[in-house]
Amino acid sequence: MRSTIEFVKRVSNSVYYIFFMDFPRAYLIFAVLFACFLGLQLFLYVRARDYLKRRLRPETYRAVVLATAGSLFLCVLYPLAWHALFGPRAVEPLAIAVRSLMAVWVFGSGGLAAALLVYELWQKARRALVSPSPPSPDLARRALLQTAVGFAVAAPFVVSGYGVVLGRRRFRVEHFDLPLEGLSSSLSQLSLVHLTDIHAGPFMPAEELAEYVEAVNRLKPDVIALTGDFVSTQTDEADMCVSALAGLRARYGVFACLGNHDAWAGVEDELTRLFETNGVRVLRNDAASVRVGNTVVNVLGIDDLRIGGPDLDRALEVARQGPGELRLLLSHRPEVFPGASRKGVEVVLSGHYHGGQVKLGTSPGSLSVARLMTPYAEGLFRLSRRAMASPRDAKDSVLFVGRGVGITGLPIRINCPPQIAHLTLKKA
Repeated sequence: MRSTIEFVKRVSNSVYYIFFMDFPRAYLIFAVLFACFLGLQLFLYVRARDYLKRRLRPETYRAVVLATAGSLFLCVLYPLAWHALFGPRAVEPLAIAVRSLMAVWVFGSGGLAAALLVYELWQKARRALVSPSPPSPDLARRALLQTAVGFAVAAPFVVSGYGVVLGRRRFRVEHFDLPLEGLSSSLSQLSLVHLTDIHAGPFMPAEELAEYVEAVNRLKPDVIALTGDFVSTQTDEADMCVSALAGLRARYGVFACLGNHDAWAGVEDELTRLFETNGVRVLRNDAASVRVGNTVVNVLGIDDLRIGGPDLDRALEVARQGPGELRLLLSHRPEVFPGASRKGVEVVLSGHYHGGQVKLGTSPGSLSVARLMTPYAEGLFRLSRRAMASPRDAKDSVLFVGRGVGITGLPIRINCPPQIAHLTLKKA
């Protein structure tokens, strides 16, 4: 019987790793999405070419229009080609203008092509199922259809433009309760502010980051948690980011862990040094004990799960030297949650996925690219530890995944505004 249970556990762990911790599958997802995008672009090009053949003369004018469309498509490939030639950390000339144009084109043209494709399929299905009736000229109906087509063409580009110009900048302060079982009165109502995925750089300049710092300080939090990806790609972004975040103020301190972009940029040590100099405790497989009233909170932090050399066991061992009532773990990626819960961690704060940046709806569960990559794209999650290996410690564990404030890749946010998360511990 015991061997059967062990076998089931091993299989469960393997399945969990393959589907939830196998990070390279993200590249497969992006490859599939890129192939779909290329297909939609080809479909749009063919339809545009056919339309221009019917509408435009002379040939030279049509060629100019098609060349313009081709140039826009090449803008999409520009960052990929640049980094393929000069390396992943190479600075892109005209990064802001080109990436903004690229974002509008990717989502605008993609949305338009998808709408046209659905419309054509619907028309074909309707003709196949309904016998055709003799056409009758209706000028009013024709004008209405032309207006509707104009709106349909413009809408994806208008939405994309909003996401680039305003959507990525209009942040929200959102309030969440974290109900925890057995919480003492000293920790009940303890307030945490969570910031993640800042990505200092062209799309997060110092003056914009200062607005976030001011908004956080107005909340007067007890603890501030920063969960990585402070820079985008460049080493000089570290100093600017830390200089701005040095203005954060919290009653019991500011704590941070590092993310994958910090490792890619090679600024982990520099960020740690700069933060420590400015009063921010960086936890790299480490823990700090914070006294709150007559109790203690252990704040733990680990390096990025994929490329940062994480060691949760080491952080837990440090925490045991000053054991507290509550263990709060900072991890850039949220997939650590099930394992951390099994090891007695009550609260995990993470980011990494930006909520997907572009979602079909506004709710945390709305479809996005992030939803295809992880079960923990955004929002609050809870795991019961009653069914785990240590039933004597029966408290539930809570994970909060923030949408972040910065962007990577395309500078756009649709239905997914930047987020300052204000979390309050409550007794369940």
